[in-house]
Amino acid sequence: MYDPVLFTKKELRMNQSILISAAILAASTAWAESIVKPINDLGYGTISGRIQSLGMYRDFEGKGNGANETLGFILGYTSPQLAGFDGGLAYNYAEELYENNNTALLANDSIHVLNEGWIRYGFGSMNFSNTTVLVGRKINNGEVFRADDFRQKSRAIEAVQIDTADIPNTRLAAGHAVRLSNWIDKGDLWKFNDFGEVFGTGYDTDGITWGEGIFTGIPGLEAALFDAYAWDVANLAGTRMEYAVCGSTALLGYYRHESAAGKAATRNADAFGLSLRRAVGAIALEPGYFGVRGGDLYFQETTTGINHALDASMEICSSQFNEGSDTVYIKATTTIGKTALAGLYNYTWHDHTITGFDGQELDIIVKQPILENLTVAFKGGIGYRDWKNGSGNTTDTDARLFATYTF
Repeated sequence: MYDPVLFTKKELRMNQSILISAAILAASTAWAESIVKPINDLGYGTISGRIQSLGMYRDFEGKGNGANETLGFILGYTSPQLAGFDGGLAYNYAEELYENNNTALLANDSIHVLNEGWIRYGFGSMNFSNTTVLVGRKINNGEVFRADDFRQKSRAIEAVQIDTADIPNTRLAAGHAVRLSNWIDKGDLWKFNDFGEVFGTGYDTDGITWGEGIFTGIPGLEAALFDAYAWDVANLAGTRMEYAVCGSTALLGYYRHESAAGKAATRNADAFGLSLRRAVGAIALEPGYFGVRGGDLYFQETTTGINHALDASMEICSSQFNEGSDTVYIKATTTIGKTALAGLYNYTWHDHTITGFDGQELDIIVKQPILENLTVAFKGGIGYRDWKNGSGNTTDTDARLFATYTF
């Protein structure tokens, strides 16, 4: 016989969250086509969005374990163009439905933010059909800033920026960003913060002025140059190149240099990268190297993002952005039917006068479409630190389950 005393409040909240997630995802399959598409067909702009359930569990040796689930949505609108102008909005919301133990490990808290709100002008009337100026909040996925949609939202910046592809075989972009909203759903990092908070300087700054360009005029070669001046923090200058050696093989190279800017303390940090991308049957393999010298990187995965083939590790357990680190890694991706599979392994050894361990991490991703626009994905990771100071070695585990519907 059913006894309600057998179920704790946490268990009831977990069951409730599962039912709510299933109900909303099921309902979305019924109304997305019947309501959103007819509205969009009227020609008054485009409504789009996403509903996503994200359950996470982490167990970090020495720090404990934590589990939670968030249910979130993105609701966006892009206007039609009028006299060269258009605009857009995107609201992000996520609510924590279930939590257990040390959820600070997860960076998967509740959020509510207008992640995008912008006005753009296109110069088509002046015969520059691929040149625009944009003001406001916008996701930027370029050489300096990366979207990194790892939880319930993508990274976005509040900026004025210009973008052009009217020069043959060239794309140029430049702008000035005053605030950034990170992908990290923890504390207030998901809010639009001054770059002093983003970089942890302890004082406010005047934002980041940046420029970047990509050239594809030489057959088989893509070359990028970029510079970002974070006022009173650091200046980043770098290059990224990809050369197709043959149809199934490409060579990728990277160099990034950070120097002091304004009142910031003197710094000289360099990052180097080299990798080989090759198709072996149905599997894409990419072994590579990444190294850092002269100081920890300011511009990296947890701040502005980093456009590098090393890719995003789930735990950053090996601390590959630290000064005095050398990382070797291998990535593999393939598809079996409609199922997408990906794996990333990295091993990092450190200068032990700076960082007291060597680390490694293995991440796997399995993504499966269920219905049209509905996918389920599992991401799992295990990290290991080999401490050199005599203390015991530590193991970290990470598991995430996504159910995502887009419309």
